[in-house]
Amino acid sequence: MEGNVAWFGVASYALAGVAYAAVTIMLLLSNPGSRPATWLTAAAGVSSAWGIAVAVLLLTGYVPFVALVGLDALHLLVWIGCVLSWLTLTGGPTRWTPRGLYAATAGALGASALAGAALGSESTLGGTVFPSLLGASLIGLLVVEQVFRNARDDERRSLRFLSIALGGIFVVDVVVYAQATLLDGLTPFLWESKGIVNAALTPFLLLAAKRRQEWERALFVSRQVTFYTASLVAVGIYLLAMGIIAYVIRSLGGEWGPLLQIAFLLLAAVVLVPVLFSASIRARFKVFLVKHFYRHKYDYREEWLRLTASLGRGGDLRQLVSSALHGIARIVASERGSLWLTRDGLRYERMDSLDAAEVGSTLYDIPDPLVAFLAEKGWVVDSDEYAAQPDLYGSAFGVSGEGCLPASSITVPLDCHGTLLGFVILVRSPSAGPLNFEDHDILKTAGKQVAVVLAQALAQERLAETRQFEAVNKLATFLMHDLKNLIDQQELVVANAQRFKHRPEFIDDAFTTIRSSVERMKRLLDQLRTGAREGPKPGRVDVSKVVMAVRSQCADRKPIPKIELDGKAAWVSMDRDQLKSVLTHLVRNAQDATSPEGNVTIGVTNGGGELLITVSDTGCGMDSTFLKERLFRPFDSTKGARGMGVGAYQVRYLVRLAGGDVNVTSDIGKGTTFQLRIPIAPAR
Repeated sequence: MEGNVAWFGVASYALAGVAYAAVTIMLLLSNPGSRPATWLTAAAGVSSAWGIAVAVLLLTGYVPFVALVGLDALHLLVWIGCVLSWLTLTGGPTRWTPRGLYAATAGALGASALAGAALGSESTLGGTVFPSLLGASLIGLLVVEQVFRNARDDERRSLRFLSIALGGIFVVDVVVYAQATLLDGLTPFLWESKGIVNAALTPFLLLAAKRRQEWERALFVSRQVTFYTASLVAVGIYLLAMGIIAYVIRSLGGEWGPLLQIAFLLLAAVVLVPVLFSASIRARFKVFLVKHFYRHKYDYREEWLRLTASLGRGGDLRQLVSSALHGIARIVASERGSLWLTRDGLRYERMDSLDAAEVGSTLYDIPDPLVAFLAEKGWVVDSDEYAAQPDLYGSAFGVSGEGCLPASSITVPLDCHGTLLGFVILVRSPSAGPLNFEDHDILKTAGKQVAVVLAQALAQERLAETRQFEAVNKLATFLMHDLKNLIDQQELVVANAQRFKHRPEFIDDAFTTIRSSVERMKRLLDQLRTGAREGPKPGRVDVSKVVMAVRSQCADRKPIPKIELDGKAAWVSMDRDQLKSVLTHLVRNAQDATSPEGNVTIGVTNGGGELLITVSDTGCGMDSTFLKERLFRPFDSTKGARGMGVGAYQVRYLVRLAGGDVNVTSDIGKGTTFQLRIPIAPAR
């Protein structure tokens, strides 16, 4: 190959030589000592010499054909040996063709190409040389495919980038030598482009080495260097692609070809310049590189389990807040910070701090700029980053953030399904470096997990308060119902006093009724004093005596209740006043529903382990719809303003409180029967 200096080829192969030299130096400095590492280092060193040697030969303007073939064959064979060294025979020799066969075949093809080049010239023996080099390239591709396909799952992670790099090297050679075989000669542009393509593949070699276990600690590849190298490679590939397209346009454009080529290249440059100077594109490219080509800064599994264990310790809301604050602070090694929560949706109050020196304000209102920003964006706010680049946050906190953001602070939103439940402000550790996207991601995710746990704790706290109010309201309703019954008794005494005041027996009954009412009201007042926390203490009650007392109390109205006892001992574990209140309510309702000529009966039967108490009447009865839908519904009364609608509900509630239940049967026009099933109290 003689002629003028091919400057594109010189630059291309020189770039490849320099790139491979850099890789070789980095691998030598890491010095892991394993066989794959040695092969990779040797291959990179040979390739560096290959690139520089070809560049020097091109610079002289004369490239001996045998030298060209020899250098390319050496470059091919050394990379085939490299990839074979990474092939582990863990699955046994039957899983793939032995390495020796691949190596022997590739070596034979390389030797054939070199012999053909030595015995003839490019014009006379190219038909033998190029097929041999093409065959060696195909062997290389086959070895890459075999290594990756047959590797174990745990090996593929480290082999992925090696496969990309070496596959790229062999694919380029396949393209170059396939065309040379068909055309019986090299296409200068394609052959000269091999150098720049090889240079573009060198970052993948470093990443492949870094992902090998034995290289993990020894090999360090600067992210900044990787970014600039990858950027240059990407720009080079872009320019090469644009150059090829421009060349095609010039070839097909006829007379307008040169003009169209220039116009296309100008357009490509116009597209490239904004991309190179765009801060947002550079930032996204950096994040892409780190996310896909570097090990993560955090062990996310470990961090997640540690935070979950911290939150899983349980306790009340205060204890959970403390666990959550310590869990988030541990992620960034912060020793100072506070956590705020909102209970009413109007303001955020400080719930806990890591030390006595509290951070930030005690209260944050909804209009506060920090709260508004966190609620709208849900971002982690870095005060140092804001001070340096406030435009990233839309200058939400003023020029320097003073007054809104504590100095050297990190603010983590506690976002629960799109609602800002609270936030954590941490003081940055003096030894901590600047936050990157991984810090933002893990803090934001941890904040969401903490928010869900704290939201559940807040919901449980509100539920407990609601249940307390519900218990108090229920108690008040029952007390009002009992007071109404007591007032009814007093009204009855007053109404009959004028007629029967001269009868001694009436006076005795009136005093008995009043005394009973006073005692009952005292007990009600005691219940109100102690509240819903302490209900009446159940005792061992003789049901027969209670039934007799109820009959005596309700005998002032017709039909007078009848009593049917089976003669057996009837004891239950229940508060006596509650049982009397239940039976009195049922009897009074039965009297209200029954004509004076009808019957109201109280029956007591021992049913084995349960005592069956029935209150039946021959009154108007109730339909099935009323029984299912309205009878036990609180505040649903058929007595209008005279009733409260809680009597039947209270009856069932008190009976169930004693471990029993209530069954009701009724027929329209025939009457109703309430059956109370209450467990019999054990004998003393």
